Amino acid sequence: MYSSTTSGVKVDVTPVYQEDRSKPDKKYYYWSFDIVIHNLGDVKIYLTSRHWIVHDENNKLYEIHGSGVNGGQPIIKPQDSFTHASGCPLATPSGRMRGILRFLDQDRVSFDVRVPEFPFVNPNATLTG
Repeated sequence: MYSSTTSGVKVDVTPVYQEDRSKPDKKYYYWSFDIVIHNLGDVKIYLTSRHWIVHDENNKLYEIHGSGVNGGQPIIKPQDSFTHASGCPLATPSGRMRGILRFLDQDRVSFDVRVPEFPFVNPNATLTG
């Protein structure tokens, strides 16, 4: 698990290589990841958008912008958590990902929360070097 805390919001990420969804012979590798967002503060927060930055093992950059997560914009009460599951395909056996989640507080003031960088590692890949 990979964790970071920004502005009273803790983000935990757990990536998992999905061998059954991957097709290495077609250069298609798939990871799922669970994100748990913990509101450590005293006010409710509202997740409005996300920005993902993904690098494959050749350092090719992909950016994904979107509203909320999984089609929703959850409200997270004080001292509560929200779990989000997603996935990411790559054309290489490994890579890495990080991101920013944008929230509004109860006064409608926006703030950004860092999602820690986490690796995508294919446990079946042959290491070189």
